[in-house]
Amino acid sequence: MKRTVLLATVIVLAGLGLSGLDLELSVRGETGVTSVLWHTIRFGRSDAGNSLFDYRTQGGQEVLFPFLRFSTEITVSGRHEVELIYQPLTFDTKSRIPENETITIDGVAFDGSGDGGAGDGRPLDLVYGFDFWRGTYRYRFVNTDRGIISFGGGLQLRNARISFETTDGELRVVSQDLGPVPVLSLAGRREIGFDGLFLEGSLEGFYAPIRYLNLRDVDVIGWLYDVAFRAGIATGERSEAFAGLRALGGGADGTGRAPDAWTVTQTEPRYTWNNLNLIALTIGARLR
Repeated sequence: MKRTVLLATVIVLAGLGLSGLDLELSVRGETGVTSVLWHTIRFGRSDAGNSLFDYRTQGGQEVLFPFLRFSTEITVSGRHEVELIYQPLTFDTKSRIPENETITIDGVAFDGSGDGGAGDGRPLDLVYGFDFWRGTYRYRFVNTDRGIISFGGGLQLRNARISFETTDGELRVVSQDLGPVPVLSLAGRREIGFDGLFLEGSLEGFYAPIRYLNLRDVDVIGWLYDVAFRAGIATGERSEAFAGLRALGGGADGTGRAPDAWTVTQTEPRYTWNNLNLIALTIGARLR
């Protein structure tokens, strides 16, 4: 963590090309639980027999999962905010395909006739990984002793890893993707009372309906949102604790480029629909 903070400081100073700035550093960590509200995915066009797969009802995502988030924020001259975020977000679940049922993912027919034991269908292992890193710059256009409002933009780097595999290893679909996503960001904070109480929130997201706007040269519609509300209290001169509620999601709709990696199953351009929506309850702390 110390190395991360130091590296972030060096990058900001080098980018601004200034010295003698009024800098304030803070690190924040959150933990809690998250629930998948709804989550569907389809690889391949439906007219080719590919199924719309529901991760909640078919893929084992109907339970609660642990939630973690880590961030570093650097404030320059009381007006410029640079925030660096790491968000692990991987769901590793187990399910089964009932007998006499078939789902088709990326042209691969997963049927329930495999040896699942006692005629209970075919066991299915699933991984849905969407970890990301995000860097954001915001400018504080309101900056008073009682409140702050800032607006800006940034870039998110997605690290998608999605797989469907029968436990016998007979059937498998693997999809992986690493790429940038633009983000707009609005954040605010309000001090309440005289006992270190505060409210703060953020709204980040983007909608890209055409190529190039989504930082790609293919017509894939992409979207993301990350909305958070926190209430907290100062626990020391340079520390505070908070509880939060967060809604997080995103997705894609369109046909991408042909992959060139051996790890993925489909080597031709294919259609993808993906729609993930989460809600998380968290507690956390910030150190300045």
